[in-house]
Formats: sequence, structure tokens, C-alpha cells
Amino acid sequence: MPEDSGSPKARMDRPRIGVGAVVWRDDRLLLIQRGKAPQAGQWSIPGGSQELGETLFEAALRETLEEAGVEAEAVGILTAVDSIHRDADGGVEWHYTIIDVECEWRSGEPVAGDDAAAARWATLEEADALIEWPELRRVLHLSARQRHQRQRRQGQVRLKPRPDLMRLMRTPLGRLVARPWFDGMSLALLRGWFLPASRSLAAAIAAEGDLHRFCAELEIAPEVLGKRPLWLGRTLRDISRLTEQHRQADAEWQRLLFSTTAPLADVVAAEEARLDAASALTTSRLRFALFGNNRKIPACRWAIPTVAEVDDRHGARLADSENAYRLPDLLPVIEETRRLPSELGTDHWVTFPSPEPAVASACWARVFTPADVVNPPTVVHLHGVCMEPDHLRGPLTEIESLVRRGLRVVLVEAPWHGRRKRHGSYAGEPMVASTPLGALDHLSAAVREVAILTRWARQTSTGAVGWSGISFGALTAQLAATHSGSWPAACRPDALLLFTTSEGIEDIAFGGSFARAFGLDRALAAAGWDEAALSRWRPLTDPVGRPEMDTGNVFMVLGSKDDVTPFAGGQAIARRWGVPEAQVHVRPQGHFSVPAGLMVDGAPIADFAERLLAL
Repeated sequence: MPEDSGSPKARMDRPRIGVGAVVWRDDRLLLIQRGKAPQAGQWSIPGGSQELGETLFEAALRETLEEAGVEAEAVGILTAVDSIHRDADGGVEWHYTIIDVECEWRSGEPVAGDDAAAARWATLEEADALIEWPELRRVLHLSARQRHQRQRRQGQVRLKPRPDLMRLMRTPLGRLVARPWFDGMSLALLRGWFLPASRSLAAAIAAEGDLHRFCAELEIAPEVLGKRPLWLGRTLRDISRLTEQHRQADAEWQRLLFSTTAPLADVVAAEEARLDAASALTTSRLRFALFGNNRKIPACRWAIPTVAEVDDRHGARLADSENAYRLPDLLPVIEETRRLPSELGTDHWVTFPSPEPAVASACWARVFTPADVVNPPTVVHLHGVCMEPDHLRGPLTEIESLVRRGLRVVLVEAPWHGRRKRHGSYAGEPMVASTPLGALDHLSAAVREVAILTRWARQTSTGAVGWSGISFGALTAQLAATHSGSWPAACRPDALLLFTTSEGIEDIAFGGSFARAFGLDRALAAAGWDEAALSRWRPLTDPVGRPEMDTGNVFMVLGSKDDVTPFAGGQAIARRWGVPEAQVHVRPQGHFSVPAGLMVDGAPIADFAERLLAL
């Protein structure tokens, strides 16, 4: 819907009719960038003047083909708006009555033509950021709502599928990625870009568009930025806008997800809007790809505690380590949201207060339930540090693989990750930045949260329950398994699947390459911590005992080149527990190439799923 549909040479004496084409392809809209005055360079939708003898639908489809090279089909009249431009004296220079036609893509890829400078597909969130005219943004949101309602009437309302990498990873290119060179590159990107950019984004969100607050958050002086304040000011304003959009989308999501009367189409649309807004905000760290490295931004805002501070909070637990992870006498009530149809079945969320006050956030978990399966087995899955799978439109390969095999998966948001992030920090930063206190707080919450979710799983299905975890999620799962002896039987697992796991908090903190990428080893040493001081806390961080379950139901995937969670530690656990050799999958890969390799060869996941289905 162009703000005007031409460039009149003289003042109009009556309104003229224009047409705009709102063209959808799945969840994306067709946009064009104006190549000529007026409004040259601004983003809009295909449109122009209706020609004599031409219907509105014909005009919309013609303009779409001429300006963007895309063929579409008209669905119906969306709305009509007025575009009126007045001169300095208040007189009307031009007046267009623009009728917007909703269309669905049929063929062709966007190629700028006619008077367009560029053409592209864009999500609704991207269109909001590109389009300057508020009226057009309103019309596009109206179209999105009406489209969801129409799909609901047609029985097509469901969540969009995640990107699928399996097909690519099973090509020679995928097998090339799943090799140790990928680990070296990943660590270099982590240290040189991801962590400084994440710290910068967290500071930008906390700054709320203010340059001086941003510098204060990063502990840098504004004058050292040189010529960057112009670029940085614009970036901070953009991130402030994305933050507010995410806040509003999340509030609307929570309102509708817990509603029992809201139309299903509205609830699905709210989830899609929430994930779009979260993904846009999370990926905006790309704006700081070079800034963090050039400015030597630290990986964390360090707050390493003293030995006395750790003793004050966790000393009593250490003195009675066998009961350090005892559950509350009264377990919290779990709230559940509406169930939304998906490609694999249904998705919904559960939430409850965390038993560890130090994390200061409720536990949230997304539940993926397979279609047409009665009483499915359940897998409670724990992710690693800095991972936010429910805040990105990324692939969920291992999750979807389990659901396709008939298992329900509970994907838990770890403390200080996702919607549990602490203001001013990025995902997982508080745990690393205040090690060992942060790690102990994190484990105190996560270990008991998995127990509470396990009981919920048994209350809602008669199927077996397994735990799976990757990296720090695996460390959490194995620790929970060894401390579950005092828990009710309903809170214990029947099987474990551990990816890239290890033991030895001091080895990981001082010797692991992930910790070195953060600079954790240096930060700990500067605060007076050494390996001996850390090893004292092993009873609360490491699986020093045996799990309270049949270790014949334990499956492990280890990388012989893993120096993040060192391979030797994972081997030691397998031997001490007596895990069957056939269920310890050792691959010539590192910490990051092991997960990539599972997309090439998912045999361990299949073996684990078969065992749960058989229990």
C-alpha cells in the first residue's frame, strides 16, 4: 500500500483510486523499495493506480508482477485507507483512496522491476522495522490476523515447523562439519565474537537507548568510542525498540496462552509473534559483531565470590551433602497453558516456582507431545550454557527426532536463560560470572526442577520417563541421578541419555577450553580460587556416587577430542557406573562437532528412544 500511488504534476481536484497488494508466502510478506520520488528509498508493498477497464484484483496482480516479478492469486478485499498529502498552507496536493487486496503467492521470486529499487520477502516483524508509514504497518497486522482466522476456519491453524537441517547434514557437507576442525572454529567464534557481542547486547538492553548507560554497563568511557556514537546511537534505539516489541509480545503470549476462551487462531498467532520477537532480539547481537572485538569487551561482567561468601550460602549443604538436593515437603503446583497444534502433534508450556530462591525466576518448560500416541514415554531434556532454543527460530533436531519416535519431550529453560534471564545479563552469564557460587545456585535449582517435572510427567502419562542433557545439561542430569535416592520414586528417572558430559569442576573451570574462552580460569585465579579450593565443592557439583537407577539404561555420547567437558571425565563416569560398553558411544569429535554428528548419525538417540518405549 504505497503512501501515494504516483507523482501528480498538478494539484488534484478529486480523489483517485489506488490499489495495494498484500502478498503472503507462508509467514512472509512481499515488500518493494521505491526507486523513484516521492518516497524514494522507502519500503512498501506493490501497488499503484487502477487503470481504466481493470478490476481491483487485476490491478493488484498486475502491479505485483510488474514491480516484483511475482505471480499471485487474489483472495479478497482487505481494507481501504486514505492517503492525503497537504502543502505548507494546508491545501490538498493529492488524495488517493487506496484499496488493499490480500493475495497468496503462486510462483516467482522477488526481482525489482518497473519503478522498484528492490524487492524481498519479509516476516511481519521485519516489515515493522522496514516500513515507515504507520498506517501500512497497521494494515499488514490486520491482514495477518484475518489470515490466521481464515486458516482456522479451513482447519489449518498450527504452529510453523522449525528449520530442518537433517537433509543437509546427511550430505557430504554435513559430514565435513561433524569433524574436530569445527570445534576450533566454534571456540574461536565464541571467544572473539559471540561472548563480547552477547555482553554488548545485554548492556544495550539495560541501557534502554541511552549511550552513557550503555558505556557504564560495559565499564568503558564514551570518549574512547571515537566516531562510533552515531552508529551506536542508532543501534541502541533499534535494540530498545526490539526489546519493547519482545516485552509486549511476551505479555500478550502469556495472556492468551493461559486463556480458556481465546480463539485458537489468536493463541497460535501470539506464539508466533512471541517467537519472532524473541528471535529478532536475540539475533540482534549480530549488530555488535565487530564492536565487541574491537573494543575488547570482556566475556562477562565478573562477580567472582570469596570463599566466605560461598560458605555462607552453601556451607550447610556441603556439610550434609547427602541431603543437599532434598526436595521440598510440599512440591509446587504446575500450571499448564493451552495446547497448540504443531506439525508433530501439540506444543504447550508448563511453569512453576523454582525451589531455589537465588535464581529469582519461575521454571518454564515447553512440552512437545506426539500426535495420536496414548500415554507416551517422556524425556525431560536439559540444554547447555548460553543456549536458548525457545527464543530462536532454529532447528530442534534431537527434540523432533524423539517426538517422531512417539516420545513426549519436556524442553526445560535453564536458570538465567530464555525468559529466565536476569536483566542486564545474557543467557547463562550469571552462572559463569559468579562461579562457583553461580554454578551452585544454578545446580540447586535445576536438579530439583527436573525432579518436579518428572513427577508431573508421571502424573500425566503412564509411560516411562528419561532424562537427556547436553554439556552443562548433562552435568545437571547426572548429578540429579546420583542425588535422587531421597526423592519419591515418582521423581526418579528410568533412563539417561548424556551428551558430552564430564566430571571435575576444577578441571572444567581451569582446564576446559570453554572456561578459558570466557576467561574464567584467569578470573578465578585473580579472586584467589585454585583447583584445590574448587575441588572441595565436588560433592555438590559432581556425580561422586552411583545413580539411583538401573545403569543398564544409561546411554552416553562422548567426543574423544572434547576438551570443553574433558573426555577423560566422561569415560571415568561410564566405568565407575558400569554403563554397558555398547551404550557408550565414543566419537572422534569435539564438544561442538558431537551434536553436529548426531544429525549425521542419530543411532544413540534411536537406541535411547527404543529403550524408553520398551520400559
